[in-house]
Amino acid sequence: MTLKEKNAEKTHLLLSHPEDSSDPAGLMHCSDLLEDFFATISRMESEYLQAATAGWPPQGTHSD
Repeated sequence: MTLKEKNAEKTHLLLSHPEDSSDPAGLMHCSDLLEDFFATISRMESEYLQAATAGWPPQGTHSD
């Protein structure tokens, strides 16, 4: 399990805790926003890693 998955699980447990039932719709909306946030961060991380490794190993450098 990755750190992101652990945080998402903890966040989901906190937001779905039955102690605060005064605004369940608000909690669900917040949970949806967090899921969207984590998905966006994951997508950006993947794009960054692809871009960072696209030119690896560097061409034209020799270690003589």
